[in-house]
Amino acid sequence: MRNMRRFALLFLILTWLLSLSDHGRASAAGSGPTGEIAGYYASWASAQGYTPDKLPAERFTQINYAFGKIEHGKAVLGDPVRDGKNLRELTSLRKRNPDLNIVLSLGGWDESAYFSDAAATAESRKLFARSCVELLLEHGLDGVDLDWEYPVSGGAPGVVHRPQDKQNFTLLLRELRQALDRQGRHDGKRYVLTIAGAVNSSYLNNIEPQAVAETVDHIFLMAYDLHGPWDDSADFNAPLHSPAGGPPRYCASVDDGISSWLGRGVPAEKLVLGMPLYGYIYQGVDRRNNGLYQSFETAKSVSWDRVKSEYLSQGAYRRFFHEEAEVPYLYGNRSFLSYDDPASAAAKAELARRRGLGGIGFWELSQDRSGDLIQSAWTAWNGGRFSDVPQDAWYAGAVERVCAAGLMNGTSSKTFSPGGTVTRGQITAILYRLAGEPAARNAPFSDVPASAYYSKAVAWAAENGIVEGFYDGTFRPDLPVSRQQLAAFLWRYANMERADSGNRAPLRGWLDAGEVSGYAEEPMSWALAEGILQGTKDGTLQPQGRAARGQAAVLLERFQKLLKSA
Repeated sequence: MRNMRRFALLFLILTWLLSLSDHGRASAAGSGPTGEIAGYYASWASAQGYTPDKLPAERFTQINYAFGKIEHGKAVLGDPVRDGKNLRELTSLRKRNPDLNIVLSLGGWDESAYFSDAAATAESRKLFARSCVELLLEHGLDGVDLDWEYPVSGGAPGVVHRPQDKQNFTLLLRELRQALDRQGRHDGKRYVLTIAGAVNSSYLNNIEPQAVAETVDHIFLMAYDLHGPWDDSADFNAPLHSPAGGPPRYCASVDDGISSWLGRGVPAEKLVLGMPLYGYIYQGVDRRNNGLYQSFETAKSVSWDRVKSEYLSQGAYRRFFHEEAEVPYLYGNRSFLSYDDPASAAAKAELARRRGLGGIGFWELSQDRSGDLIQSAWTAWNGGRFSDVPQDAWYAGAVERVCAAGLMNGTSSKTFSPGGTVTRGQITAILYRLAGEPAARNAPFSDVPASAYYSKAVAWAAENGIVEGFYDGTFRPDLPVSRQQLAAFLWRYANMERADSGNRAPLRGWLDAGEVSGYAEEPMSWALAEGILQGTKDGTLQPQGRAARGQAAVLLERFQKLLKSA
């Protein structure tokens, strides 16, 4: 009896410890409020030089290896040698992030042909589920992700369809869930089961959304390819919202897609918002409306890395931003390029947080090798990157957005120093980034060494009349920037971009209007008229006051909006 009591006590203690372990894993996995950060790593990425060890493993809770396939009713690897090596390297990422789940994704556009067969009968479902478990055990994986494109109808040529796919998909998931749970009880762990799903109504009509959601750990919403080369006109790949002025055809947006799933009774916490790390370039596009909604001759996908290196750096392409869709686009050389940048990726993550979703994710990780979009979205999902920027601060949103856009940086990895000083060198570098970092000669000032981070920026700004030096031939990059100096820099930049509308506001009436220097009278008048600069509650302009970093972020964001609307 005493031994039985000891055994019972030991069992209770072990159960308690396991519950603490699971709770700790869930907390770590959230990497912020709560939730998942998922990403797809494609099998072909390693052959292109982006090997698994280069992944930012610390940013993820789940990495899906894409793709396995179905052969003779069983889940198998597409290329056992290559895939086996990749999976070994992926599972080794747990050394850097012990809470990371490495999951095998089956299907995708090219390998969904035989899902319908695997799901067709009780016997075929059991065979498929057993094969999935065997693959997980063989390669030390943490779960399975099904990307069936698509049940009932659609997908690539050759995909098998049945009207019964709608119900059979649910039955297949339940069989797989049971098989994973049986193995999990044996191994003392929980194996993950997730799916990827489209965000259009036709997909939702062809599955049982609530039953699917009850069975899986999360649903990765493929909130991209909302428009593409299959359309008859150039449009946005993944607009956050549907523009009101679009053509008289189907409209689709990320927000609409989320609403469609929620409207089918799927809990928000089961949804992970998938984002594209690529865009589409449409060629042979008329310049009307800067290419948007115009017919095209050819189109193809373009990774974010290529957008950044080959298109954003070219003067032949002009950047635009659609206020309703909340996405950028380029037009030039008779080409229209729809893409996401760090700011629009952050906006998508912020929407996911506001709508209470279970997480965010990305397709496909090798297309953002420097992690620009991933980091920006991750930061927004986690409620802000800087510990010294309260989320309710009047400048918090602007700080996040200008940093996401790469215009400003923190003073450390965790701090922004919103009350800190902005120097002449810093603000010049910020404006240079805003301009796209064009080519520039050497700076003409004796105190701007070629090795300084702001050297090219100062040279460019001086060439374009945005900044001026002092009488002794110096630039004095470390001097703090005053509010009137910042207004002057922005006004000169606006003139360079021909974005000065001519609006002016009177300075008289402000208690300290007499403190505005002569050179700054028109810039201050312009900044007030355009709403970039605002006075204080006590009726002063404080033209000589220093521009703090938090304040500069707000002014910079207002200035960006002015440029976009010009």
